[in-house]
Amino acid sequence: MKRKLVSLVLALAMIASLCTTAAYATDTSTVTSAAMTLDSTKLALRVGESASLTASVMGCIMSDAVLTSSDPGVATVVGNTVTGAGLGRAVITATTSDGQTATCNVHVVLKGIDVSAWQGSINWTSVKSSGVDFAILRTGYGSEQWDKQTDAYFNANYDGATANGIKVGVYHFSYATTVAAAAEEARMCLSILNGRKLDYPVFYDIEDSTQRVLSRELLSSIAQTFCSAIESAGYKAGIYSSPSIFNSNLSSSVLDPYDKWVAHWGVDIARYSNPYTVWQYGSASVPGISGAVDQDYSYVDYSSSSQPTNPVQDPSQTPSTTTFKSDTTAPYSFGTNSSYIYKITTTSSTIPKAVSSNPSAVSVAFYQKTTGGYLYRITNVNQGSATITTTLGDLSTSFTANGKANGVISDTTYPFTIKRGGTYQFKFTPSGTSATPTFTTGNGSVLKPVLQQKVGSSYYYKISGLSAGCTGVYSTLPGQQAVRQCIVTVA
Repeated sequence: MKRKLVSLVLALAMIASLCTTAAYATDTSTVTSAAMTLDSTKLALRVGESASLTASVMGCIMSDAVLTSSDPGVATVVGNTVTGAGLGRAVITATTSDGQTATCNVHVVLKGIDVSAWQGSINWTSVKSSGVDFAILRTGYGSEQWDKQTDAYFNANYDGATANGIKVGVYHFSYATTVAAAAEEARMCLSILNGRKLDYPVFYDIEDSTQRVLSRELLSSIAQTFCSAIESAGYKAGIYSSPSIFNSNLSSSVLDPYDKWVAHWGVDIARYSNPYTVWQYGSASVPGISGAVDQDYSYVDYSSSSQPTNPVQDPSQTPSTTTFKSDTTAPYSFGTNSSYIYKITTTSSTIPKAVSSNPSAVSVAFYQKTTGGYLYRITNVNQGSATITTTLGDLSTSFTANGKANGVISDTTYPFTIKRGGTYQFKFTPSGTSATPTFTTGNGSVLKPVLQQKVGSSYYYKISGLSAGCTGVYSTLPGQQAVRQCIVTVA
């Protein structure tokens, strides 16, 4: 009797040790959450060039992440390889089976620089060999003293660039605060050009502090005066400035006919809502030039006889007049189906962004373009409700999706870290199925299982850290693919 009592006490103690905590971790464990990321948030490719993108969480590669492109006409995706298909910009989205997402802005471009006398003498043969496709050269600045304000290196830069097959455009730095001064700057610029052939536009550089205080009407008239004179002489005209000036002092519709060259450094995408053709994104060293030089992307091949008529636009911003509506606004509940497709109707060429407030219950991903808009697929991951929100600039639409219990539910889904020798115990509960699941780790050299036991309707699975690295913990039901339940890093 005493032996039976001892056995009963031991059995109860084992069950109690399993059940006292839903997920037991030794004091060597540190539980932290982390978002999935791509190894690059910005890529610049020429047409035909390729680069790889890898999704990870806390350094652990997400092999189940699927990459999609917002515009296959600009960038295509095969596996984790992104290839430039046409000039423009696309957003690459990585989506995992549990609904985590990460994005990368891909710029398919011609690569260029802009230079002036500040760079001194340039070895244009070395510049060409470094991969520069185009150069925008300063003609001069202001208009008060033409002989002194003409860029001292313009002639040499034009001759050197064109002799080495580099496409050329120009810019004139403005100090104009009146329409008359703008007209004089145009005359000076055209005099310096002296009929030279250009591949890129003549850009009017508006950024001086004296111009920032001018009204929108006056500064827009100044820019229009310069550009109109340039185009009357047979050149294509454009305007260079920062997003803050473009969005305020230069926001008049009278400037819509002129191409825009936007200067915005230190970001993955220029924060300018209207179309632009060239982006000055930073500075770097270039062989053949002393010191750092401004770097530019061109989304238009100006030397081509068939230039696109739709310059790129910031996909995060869209004019409020754009048509935008969803065919699903009422709450949606999953039945026997595991996925549902809804449609966003919009006239925008930019693919709207869709997110789930609870991807562990219901995930969402872009599906494909369709007539009049775009399709999105929501997937029932597990039990719970999620708000599915689709946005395009300041436009937004949402609905609630209710997921049903499905598969194996883990009490721990956030990534965490344990030390070598540390342990952690998961509680897995099958839902909607009576089948017996199996549990594995993705890399046995990083984690090893030390205990698996069924208690009631749940399974307790204990793992121990072996060596530095990261891997997933998976559950598998008969006839189904393995489902990653959690990511564990051993430090």
